[in-house]
Amino acid sequence: MKKFFIALTFIMASLFIWSYQEDLKRLVMPDPMAYNTYDKGQCTFYVFDKVKLDGKMIERSWRDAKYWAEHAKEDGYTVNQQPAQGALLQSRRGKQGHVAYVEHVYPNGSIKITEMNYIEPFHVSERLLTSSDIKRYQFIHPKINPVL
Repeated sequence: MKKFFIALTFIMASLFIWSYQEDLKRLVMPDPMAYNTYDKGQCTFYVFDKVKLDGKMIERSWRDAKYWAEHAKEDGYTVNQQPAQGALLQSRRGKQGHVAYVEHVYPNGSIKITEMNYIEPFHVSERLLTSSDIKRYQFIHPKINPVL
């Protein structure tokens, strides 16, 4: 009889965990995108929030934009020269580098990006870059946020 109750308890616990696995996952694994640690008004802050709205994730520890491609590779993200909608354009140029969000990739290879602080802090702007322009940039492809 004791073995029966142990087996029954195990089965009940398994069913409970299975039925509440999404809720338990949220408790055990907090949302990596819950807090934007980048400086407000900067390009890094803007793209973090854009990625969050997509239900994807990037890390909060990449610091200045000029380091993002390097840190993204170290953290297992795909980094290449292939733009895609939702990817992050990254440049090392300038004192702190720059990142922007790829809104659209057109059939001719040009891309539409949005960005903050290209003109001035807190100002969101958009640009169209030709296929020859984009050869100067790296593209970071965000991961799926595991808790959503």
